[in-house]
Amino acid sequence: MNILHCLHNYHPARGGSEWLMQNVSERLVSRGHTVKVIATNAYSTEDYFLPGKGKNLIQESETRINGVDVKRVPFTRKGAGLLNCLRKVGSRIRFPFSEQIRMRAWGPRSRDYSREILASQGFDIVAACPLPTLNVWYAWKAAQKTNLPFILIPCYHTEDPWTYSNRWYFRMLSQANAVITLTDWERDHLLHSADLDPKRIHTLGVGIDIAEDTPDIDIRTKYGIQQKTIVLFLGQHGAHKGIIDLIYAMRFVWANISDVALVIAGNPTAHTQEIKRAIKEFTQEQQDRIYLIEGFPEEEKRPLLRRADVFVSVSAFESFGIVFLEAWREKLPVIGCRRGGAARLIQEFENGLKVQAGNTAELAGALCELLENPNSRKRMGENGYKMVVANYSWDAIISKWENLYHDVLRTQ
Repeated sequence: MNILHCLHNYHPARGGSEWLMQNVSERLVSRGHTVKVIATNAYSTEDYFLPGKGKNLIQESETRINGVDVKRVPFTRKGAGLLNCLRKVGSRIRFPFSEQIRMRAWGPRSRDYSREILASQGFDIVAACPLPTLNVWYAWKAAQKTNLPFILIPCYHTEDPWTYSNRWYFRMLSQANAVITLTDWERDHLLHSADLDPKRIHTLGVGIDIAEDTPDIDIRTKYGIQQKTIVLFLGQHGAHKGIIDLIYAMRFVWANISDVALVIAGNPTAHTQEIKRAIKEFTQEQQDRIYLIEGFPEEEKRPLLRRADVFVSVSAFESFGIVFLEAWREKLPVIGCRRGGAARLIQEFENGLKVQAGNTAELAGALCELLENPNSRKRMGENGYKMVVANYSWDAIISKWENLYHDVLRTQ
């Protein structure tokens, strides 16, 4: 197959959907298919609309990464401030064209994007990811003009109605030849909110490399971590990730167990300053137990997870939660949210614990329960590892993606 993937960002840009589509693209290439990626030259979706962003961009416009041809196109930020204001109003008050404005406000706004899709020749299928970014709209319209089958991978944040409840998104979803969801939670939500044909929705999931290995790095020495036990958050510093809730929960934890480090590792965002302000509310002794790592090399991800004792991510907005699989691969117990895609991954008291989003007392209690019971941590981590090996290896997952692409082509 000749496959065109239309994405908002692509490696070295980092994020859940970026990681997912890089893996899908490269693994389809490894199976003999041709994959071209069209993406912007941004490192982050924040580059499209946030003040002060959009300056540090990826320089090369064309490149090949592990067999995948990548074309990067520029985007405009003109009028971003006004669109941001209108989007905020349109999220709460419906007015003429409010939904179109909300869609455009997220970006990337780029005439070159549509032109690049239409100029691409010889492709059998077009797939776009994720919502709510505007590249999906460009891909959908281009697929209609070229009469190519269209697959949509929304990576839908089910708990964020202000962003995702939009009739234009529902229209694209309903007219796609296939919609790929990552969990049954996401699938059920779309069936209910977008009134989709169940036959067009396919829950394929995400995989990881079980045997993948990286050089062991002494994380404790590199970052000066002195405490005996480590609680780890790993991911972008997004406002929806629940990082500040985790920081506040540690105040209760330290009242009972003092020798615990909180490590927050991930790419900085506009929310990073809020995280720093929250940390400054603590005593100096408590601040010395918090390690804020603003970006780290990919080869440090597994060593960070290996050195941790508990992994925490209490976002209610995730469409899947890839990092939970990565934590379980290192036999690490996890704490997640009762809502969102991760809620279906975590089997409570078997491979981790779940808490209500925003409930710092409940989160502190879950942390203390695991930190005070090493046998429970070990059992949950091992159960998580067994589940990942049985259900989430990339070899099995990519076969599902490949078969679906073939099925869509056959039914055209």
